[in-house]
Amino acid sequence: MGGVEHELVELSKEWMEAARSHDRDRLDHLLGKEFSVIGVLGEVDRAEWLENASGPYELDEYAYEELDVDVYGSTAVLCSRYRQTARLGARDLSGTFLVTDVWVRRDGRWQVVRRHATPAS
Repeated sequence: MGGVEHELVELSKEWMEAARSHDRDRLDHLLGKEFSVIGVLGEVDRAEWLENASGPYELDEYAYEELDVDVYGSTAVLCSRYRQTARLGARDLSGTFLVTDVWVRRDGRWQVVRRHATPAS
């Protein structure tokens, strides 16, 4: 794995660590202005995701069981098999998911702009 690919893997882990520790400043830095996620909660925009991650979202543990990185210039696509133990308020969000993250390099740094997560069968 090359330098850029390794950097993106580390940023992915940093993103989840920031969510686990409710580090809104770090999350704000990592998420692009157009960030959204489509997953078990439907489509969630940047503001709602940040609000959840800063407060009621509890990420107890997570693991990227598989992670493939493809870089296309200033855009990268990360496909993973991701497992988490988590909840949002009373809703259990634990499970294993097939995840696609899109990262864009801007102003000398990578930001995630889109996530799509589907429960793995």
